[in-house]
Amino acid sequence: MKVLLTGFEPFDNADINPSWEAVKKIPEIPGFELKKVLLPVVFRKASALLISEIEKFCPDAVICTGLAGN
Repeated sequence: MKVLLTGFEPFDNADINPSWEAVKKIPEIPGFELKKVLLPVVFRKASALLISEIEKFCPDAVICTGLAGN
C-alpha cells in the first residue's frame, strides 16, 4: 500500500512546524511505501505541490497534517 504523508514548513517566524516534525518521525512500515512531502505555507503553491505529488506517486491513501496558528 502506498501512502503519501504531508506536513508544512515553519511559518510566523517559528523554527519548526510540528506537523512536519511528526511526519518525519513516522518510521518505515513493512508492507507500506511511504512518501513524505514538505508543503510550503502558501495556499496555491501548497495545493499545486500536493496535487502534483498525488499524480506522480498514485497513493492508495493521503494523510495531510497541519497546525492552526492560534
